[in-house]
Amino acid sequence: MNQLDEVVKFALYQCRARNNPITETLASYVAQTILNKRTNKFYLEEKLNESELNELKNETLNKLSNQNAPDLKTIQLQIQYDSAYVEMELQRQEKIKKQSNETGKFIDDVVTLEIKNAKDFEGLTTLYTKMFHYLIYKNKELIEDPINFDAQAQFNMDKEVGAALESVIPRAALGPFVSLNPSEKVTQLVELANLVIGIRLFNKKIGKGGVSLSSLEDLTKYNARELSDQIKQIALETIEQCEIYTTFFINQEKFQMNNEDIEKYKDELAFLRQYLSYILSLQEDIEQSEAMIEQNRIRFIKEMEDLKKLLEHKSSAPKEQVYPKFALLAQSHIGLFEDKQISIERVELFRLLVDLRKMMKLSMPLAIQKQCKQMESTQPDNLALINYQPESGVQRLLPQNTPDFMQTQLDYFGFCIWSVVKKNGLLIPGKPSLGVFRYRDKNCVFSNEIAINEFLSEPQRYLTGVIDICRQKPHLIRLFRVEENFKNLNLKLTFESGSLLSNKLMVDKDVQTPVHFIEKNLDPNYCWNEWELRRKAIQMANIRKRQTKASQTILSNFKVDSEAQVYEMKDQSTSTGQNKGLNPLRPRNYIVGLRDKTYNQQ
Repeated sequence: MNQLDEVVKFALYQCRARNNPITETLASYVAQTILNKRTNKFYLEEKLNESELNELKNETLNKLSNQNAPDLKTIQLQIQYDSAYVEMELQRQEKIKKQSNETGKFIDDVVTLEIKNAKDFEGLTTLYTKMFHYLIYKNKELIEDPINFDAQAQFNMDKEVGAALESVIPRAALGPFVSLNPSEKVTQLVELANLVIGIRLFNKKIGKGGVSLSSLEDLTKYNARELSDQIKQIALETIEQCEIYTTFFINQEKFQMNNEDIEKYKDELAFLRQYLSYILSLQEDIEQSEAMIEQNRIRFIKEMEDLKKLLEHKSSAPKEQVYPKFALLAQSHIGLFEDKQISIERVELFRLLVDLRKMMKLSMPLAIQKQCKQMESTQPDNLALINYQPESGVQRLLPQNTPDFMQTQLDYFGFCIWSVVKKNGLLIPGKPSLGVFRYRDKNCVFSNEIAINEFLSEPQRYLTGVIDICRQKPHLIRLFRVEENFKNLNLKLTFESGSLLSNKLMVDKDVQTPVHFIEKNLDPNYCWNEWELRRKAIQMANIRKRQTKASQTILSNFKVDSEAQVYEMKDQSTSTGQNKGLNPLRPRNYIVGLRDKTYNQQ
């Protein structure tokens, strides 16, 4: 155990003893940031002496003990939300990967099946069974509640899938499929799955099937779709609170406040800005999801209406007309199903943000907030006061000289880095109307003309100053998105079942592992049947020895894949020598003492 781990364990035990449990991730993060503030490194190059180690332990414990500190609340917000988001994405990707692997196995079973010819009844039956199992698995992927999917529902789904498969490609019509190459077979199987799902969806609409398939109402009307309005309301409220704090700092000389309260308000503003960034990011994801849901819903309704018109008073229709619509109907349903699952995950993230926001109590008095609402939060722009010189190495981007000005990506989350450096981490939004200033691939905006002129005189000072401020205030690292400058920050996000982050302590355990690992390279295509290998060897030997003829029949001995093997005819079945037709020229061997060697040919 290194000294940094010792500091983390010490903080965990002490906080738990004080009835203030914290996560190991949070303790590790705080300990590393305190170490970085002292040594500009997130790791220990040299071993600390006992006094230095105790000092680091006490400082880490004091930082973690103040649970109501706004900067610590911001770090908790970042860790819990980011870890929850990453966990959900990893679970979703793992589920997609698992489904893809299972689908690939079913497809490989169909594609790699060897069939002798189009008249091989047993081979075609096996192929048809494997195709049926593949379709069953693809239909099971669309079940919302697999736990309550009982045996009766499984039986009904099997009947529907079997009937749909028989209507699309009967068993007797598998001959053309057998002659396709592997890539064409894969394409046909994917299209077949969409056709079967589309047929079941249409049967569900007319009330003749569709067991386990969700209806259009279930996929489009659920609580998650009401989330968009709630997020907009919370975003507006948070923006208003940020404007109040920003107005306070712009008119700070009008208020008589001590430095401790001012620093506390700065950290509260940082929490609100971080919270707002997560809310806006979540709102953007939900709006994109809503757009996809609406697009798939419209397409689903259109294809369903077209199919009703084609099949309303008919028992059959040309496949050139209905098959493409069945496929589009299935694709729309699958898209709605996936969008619903993503929307449910966004609801859980939104609830987490709301809970974390409730834990943060703002300390600015209501009287000061009312005064700030009545004050001006912005000042008029005066571009003439900007002393820009192209020789300074800074490029100025303006709307009139930059075609894609509105799509320019701003660094440091669009905050004025002059305010951050000059006023010890104060977050004041920059004004793109004054121009975007690019220096060393960093696009910076500023809040006023004075900030721009000072930046133009010493641009490197402010870029370096932002990193120094982040080192002193680590909760700004993620907000400014400058993680590349802190690559050695070892932030491990651990996940446990039932909780976003684990409060359990890590315990050293001994694990027995083999000294030498034995690799097993098994070839699944190798034939282990000795008799099968012998039959093939004899068949190949006969092919090389024999001469082909112009006419071939099914029972011909010259046919390559003939199942019958003719061995050399025996002269006799017994060794008694009593049968007629024995060859007198062939020598006979007898066991001495059992029979007479006298041979009388009859």
